[in-house]
Amino acid sequence: MNKTQTNKSKSFEVTITDIGAQGDGIANRLGKRYYIPYSAPGDQLLVSPGAERKEGRSAKIETIITGGNDRVAPRCGHFQICGGCALQHLSISAISRSKRDFIVTALARRGLSDVVVLDTINIAAGSRRRVRFAAKKLARRVLLGFRAPRGRNIIDIQECPAVRPSIIALVEPLRVLVRKLESLGNAASISITESESGLDILLQPERPAELTLPDREKIAQFANFNDLARIAWDDPRGPEPVSQRREPLFRFGTSRIRPPVGAFLQPSVEGERAILDAIVKALREPRQIADLYAGCGTLSFPLSSIAPTHAFEGDGAMVATIRRGATRNELTANERDLDKMPLTPRELTPFDTVVFDPPRAGAKSQAAMLAESTVGCVIAVSCNPATLARDLRLLVDGGYEIESVLPVDQFPWSPHVEAVAILRRNTM
Repeated sequence: MNKTQTNKSKSFEVTITDIGAQGDGIANRLGKRYYIPYSAPGDQLLVSPGAERKEGRSAKIETIITGGNDRVAPRCGHFQICGGCALQHLSISAISRSKRDFIVTALARRGLSDVVVLDTINIAAGSRRRVRFAAKKLARRVLLGFRAPRGRNIIDIQECPAVRPSIIALVEPLRVLVRKLESLGNAASISITESESGLDILLQPERPAELTLPDREKIAQFANFNDLARIAWDDPRGPEPVSQRREPLFRFGTSRIRPPVGAFLQPSVEGERAILDAIVKALREPRQIADLYAGCGTLSFPLSSIAPTHAFEGDGAMVATIRRGATRNELTANERDLDKMPLTPRELTPFDTVVFDPPRAGAKSQAAMLAESTVGCVIAVSCNPATLARDLRLLVDGGYEIESVLPVDQFPWSPHVEAVAILRRNTM
């Protein structure tokens, strides 16, 4: 019996009930849970079992017997081959429900099952303004695209409906540039961000290397020909702008900011606006605001037009960016590693409102300090439901009540979701 026949003999039928946090469909059979990529709620499938997983077992679709009502045709020809998207086969309404459910489930695991989780705000596909490509030189061509699902192979892309058109238009020219640059070696990553003044690119060779003079000239020519704002090289001593024809500009509130190379930014302007709108609606005439994990001031600048705002950020270059852009006394910037040295309850005393937007690892240390503070309103922004739920549990145990959590889907077709949680201290 050959391998195909063996797999067929192990196949069985299942019905998909939910979508899991990694984007896989979930089915239960004979007391066992199965996680099935590219399946949709309501699908009746013939599947073959795969590897064991922490909470069950993976499975692979052999045949779609009957597709569920939420199954749609994917928009991209690379779907299921490229690992950039996991949910293009689902309707927007199904994705919205699933991403809300991710947050509900994460909260419930921390004993927060009675929280008001609002309907998901959807950000349209094609809005993503920053992306990181992988590139590899082969004998006769250059691969440039994203990694394969759960793998390291690079999928050479021709299209990507998830990101801004200006970025995709540069894919073919970048292949030519990668081929020409000897300093880049055989493998690299290329980060691209669309700014108001043009594209901002960072070239990062897999093996650190000095950029030669001939390659500098090629990069400068490339920037001129493609009308780039800036293109930088990830030098062993730090990112170095090789050609800066215009400073990359971003508008935060009424301020125009010039972030350093590689600075953190929200993936889309529309998502950034949805997060800010949710925060502003939650404010109740604040007197002093602290913006923790402030980055380049995405939230600090607009909040400072409402009340004096004090930004805290661990990256010195981003702190310097805020200071350069802070033309009013209502905004100050402070360099501080909040994971190693969180603001203490005493240091938090002047603030009646605290906003924090940490990396995916969350803000465990800072949340513990906030739980002991007298701050009246805490607003948590997170792209990781699991660490958000952990941090909210600390705050609730410290006397805060969760008013609401808003899912914001600014990662179309991926299993990721942003959330904005509003908490107020219980004074009873």
